[in-house]
Amino acid sequence: MNTDVPRFRFFATLSGVAATFILLFVAGGCGSSEPTQEDWEAAPEVSPTARLEYRIDSLQSENRRMKEQVNAMAAENRSLTAKNAELETKLTEAAASPAPAEPASGGTSVDATSEYSAALSEYKKRDFAAAIQGFESLLNASVSDELADNCHYWLGESYYGLRKYSEAIKHFNEVLGYQKSEKKADAQLMIGNSYAAMGQKDAARKAYDKVVSSYPSRTQKAQEKLARLR
Repeated sequence: MNTDVPRFRFFATLSGVAATFILLFVAGGCGSSEPTQEDWEAAPEVSPTARLEYRIDSLQSENRRMKEQVNAMAAENRSLTAKNAELETKLTEAAASPAPAEPASGGTSVDATSEYSAALSEYKKRDFAAAIQGFESLLNASVSDELADNCHYWLGESYYGLRKYSEAIKHFNEVLGYQKSEKKADAQLMIGNSYAAMGQKDAARKAYDKVVSSYPSRTQKAQEKLARLR
């Protein structure tokens, strides 16, 4: 069967409709406003098929516009989600990092407490060499155990800041030797960090595993470090 004839009639109908619509627009005068969709559909010369085609085209255009808006909103949402995740990570790391400890009360002289605070102040200013000198001076003066474990811990942190990881590990291990030290968990975690910084992954894993098994307060942080070693 020859399908060219119906196809010709369809396009002829559309051409006739378009011509009629143009004539209606011109007849309205140059001063009139542009015909609306309602005007076009209301024209008696427009066939039902042409009206349907026009409505379909309008709906497709609106659908494309809405898809573009949805895609733009999705892209913005992904950007906000990424920024929020980054902020939460920073907040988690900040909360888990050990805060500089104040000297324990009892058995510590006023002079020793003052020297400890001065050395800790140097550490906070990242003057690690001055901090090391201050903490070692306190240890040489046979400061009480309540303060000695903290001195060793911050000596470890100071050497870590100078990238002298072997010295740092030595002082962190000293902290573990104090029975009642509150810095044991942080010291064990820093031992793992020191080995990791030296590229000794197996030793770092053992140190982090020790944190997980012995110090629940630092378990999450240690697990994060272990995940990065894999």
